[in-house]
Amino acid sequence: MVDNTNKYSLFFTNLSSTLRTNLKLQIGFFVLIWVIFSAIGVFLGRKIAAFSGVNDLDGLLSGLDQEALLEHINTLKVIIIVTNLFQYLLPVLAFSFLVFKSAAFVSLSASTKPRLTAVIQGVMMVLLIYPFVSFVYYWNTYLLPPDLISQETLDLQNLFLDMKSPIDFYLNLILLGFVAGVGEEFFFRGVLQRFFSELTKSIHLGAVLTGFAFSFMHFQLEGFIPRFILGVLFSYLLVYTANLWITVIIHVMFNSIQVLIPYFYPDLFSNINEVKEVSPAIAIVSLLVFAVFFIIFKRNNPIEYLKELDLNQ
Repeated sequence: MVDNTNKYSLFFTNLSSTLRTNLKLQIGFFVLIWVIFSAIGVFLGRKIAAFSGVNDLDGLLSGLDQEALLEHINTLKVIIIVTNLFQYLLPVLAFSFLVFKSAAFVSLSASTKPRLTAVIQGVMMVLLIYPFVSFVYYWNTYLLPPDLISQETLDLQNLFLDMKSPIDFYLNLILLGFVAGVGEEFFFRGVLQRFFSELTKSIHLGAVLTGFAFSFMHFQLEGFIPRFILGVLFSYLLVYTANLWITVIIHVMFNSIQVLIPYFYPDLFSNINEVKEVSPAIAIVSLLVFAVFFIIFKRNNPIEYLKELDLNQ
């Protein structure tokens, strides 16, 4: 009688060995896993919607029925949490453990503890460049034709941040802070950045392409350029620290602040649809100070990304 357990174990061992030595097969396998998990996420999301009495999930997401949207807003958050997990974090973990097994976290640059100084420096750089990013965001939105602005998405985000109870707050922290921050970093910086860097044989081109993919997959043209800038910055934080947890921590912090402020200090929170102009002088100073800080950071952190990875063994 054939031992099916050993047969399957041998199959996955051979599959892992083959994929480790062939980057193109790795990419194809990852895409396959991503499609499967994304489909499962959509399926589960619709099941949750049906169980909660939402008969028209697409209509609810479009925001056409405001009364139904308000009634099922927390259900919608739970659905997005589930679909986000199946779109970003879970396929990355499944792929990494199937292909690299015990070296899964090594392949993601997430096998070591982050240095506190690097985290602080990363936060400083995000804060320093933020006025410039806000300046770019204003002009990105201002110069974009109105019909290309994702108004439905902005309205939904604004509704999410209108928190009436602790449940609203905690769901937002889970969705916008933890799930989005961790999932996106594992997906874009953990997997895609390595793919792009190895395909192009360039760490720098890999960082730029990852920033582009990060911004593109948000499907919001009004924030494309500023999100691209932040995406490239996060990619370079990985390049110079070789530690994914640093970008995860900063991303989670950055997203969580956007939940904490409107909940605890609603008077300081302006409507998400109101894009305010930043002075060009402030934007220039922001960019120059950031550039100086980044040069110092670069000199103190030699490139280690991918240098320690020996995934073909």
